[in-house]
Amino acid sequence: MKFRVKITLLSLLISGMLLVGFCLYFLDVVSTVQMGRIDREISTLGNLSLGHLMPPQFWEDFGKSLEIIYGNGQSSQLVACVWDAEHHVLYKSTQCPPGLPEMPLPTLEFAAAPPVTMESDAPSPPEPVWLGEPRGPTQQGEPAWPGGPRMRRAPPLARMKKPVFQTVKTSDGEWRVGVLGNEQVTMIIGASLADYHRDADRVRKAFLVIVPLGLFVLAAGGWLLATRALQPVALITHTTQGITARGLDQRIPATAADPDLARLVEVINGMLDRLETSFHQAVRFSADAAHELQTPLTVLQGELEQAIQKAPLDSDEQRRDNDLLEEVQRLKAIVQKLLLLARADAGQLALHLERVNLTALLRNAVEDVKAIAPELEVQQHLPADVRVMADADLLAQIIRNMTSNAVKYNRKGGRVRFGLATTDRVARFTLSNTGTPIPDDDRERVFDRFYRVDKSRSRRVGGAGLGLSLAREIARAHHGDLVLEPAHNDLISFTLTLPIAS
Repeated sequence: MKFRVKITLLSLLISGMLLVGFCLYFLDVVSTVQMGRIDREISTLGNLSLGHLMPPQFWEDFGKSLEIIYGNGQSSQLVACVWDAEHHVLYKSTQCPPGLPEMPLPTLEFAAAPPVTMESDAPSPPEPVWLGEPRGPTQQGEPAWPGGPRMRRAPPLARMKKPVFQTVKTSDGEWRVGVLGNEQVTMIIGASLADYHRDADRVRKAFLVIVPLGLFVLAAGGWLLATRALQPVALITHTTQGITARGLDQRIPATAADPDLARLVEVINGMLDRLETSFHQAVRFSADAAHELQTPLTVLQGELEQAIQKAPLDSDEQRRDNDLLEEVQRLKAIVQKLLLLARADAGQLALHLERVNLTALLRNAVEDVKAIAPELEVQQHLPADVRVMADADLLAQIIRNMTSNAVKYNRKGGRVRFGLATTDRVARFTLSNTGTPIPDDDRERVFDRFYRVDKSRSRRVGGAGLGLSLAREIARAHHGDLVLEPAHNDLISFTLTLPIAS
């Protein structure tokens, strides 16, 4: 999984958990607040009715008082039942759901009496209240409002009991029920929770829309944040991908981003400086060593050739000098390849580009293979007059290295197949030969210098392990490439690509 995706998922997980947790907490708070509001409304209504010791006639008109206070439309949403001390029903709402009056009543405890102040130990007289319309002449001492109701004393205060609240399910739905009372009566007030559930459903549906939208916004924000945070890393990756042996002078641009990333850029650039210096020193050493070895090897080759001519024919001395001459010639070939590789590494491989007839070169190579290994079956498919832009001498060296490997690593009575095709202004030369398949561990290293699949590094097939590496460097210097194709049956195939001459 990509690091950017991990950051996005982690931020989404943390933010999503916080968002979902907040939503659940908010729903719980809203439910608690709403239930508390209903309980307070029930308590207020009960305290208004139970605060005084009312005569039984008061409860006959209790329903009308509810209609006056809450309106006719609330008759089905708010119900009440009242019993006296002997559990006789004093009042019962007409819309009271079945089962609510029959519910078991909890035992109510009296509330603590209010503290008595030191200034007055005796209770204060009740305040006068208006009690209905006058039914006749006012009695002496009773003030009357002209054209208005009579003034009478309020009933004495009642000793209240602690209310008990619970949620009850009936056939008509859920009800929030408060059980209240004083020393005379016990009252049940029930408020329908239909509106409460409708409001809760609306809130939940709103959250079902808001939460996915919020998670999407959080995911997009996390992805954008991760992208912006990883931009310096992407710049480092893009720059380092382009750094090769011919591009060690490239450096990562300095960034004003996070100090840690700026420090990383500084360290990588310092490492590239050291690598460039070391690489150029190694290239110069290889080139200088190869150049200096050419002269003594040439002198040694001349001396051995003269010694062979002077030695008696078929003598031991002549055979020994012939063996030494072969070793010197082999060393000269290695030195020449090392010099070419050093120039290629330094980007100083001189190319004399011209239009070269690739078909003609390959046909000559076919004749050479037939002459060198007449026991091999040679197959060819070479279209006429395919020309490429290349250095003729270096291109001929690539073909010699490829054909030499095809012959040396072939099996007895095997075959060699030459194939040439052109596609998209590119010439593709494929050389295939029968032989032992290259192991998977060796396929990635066949182009390494001095590496041979033959682990014993014996000289049974000759070579020093530089041919393929040099051939690929020359091909890349021509803006082409040399690759090892996937194994097919018992064939080992290498493909050379070069740009076609316009």
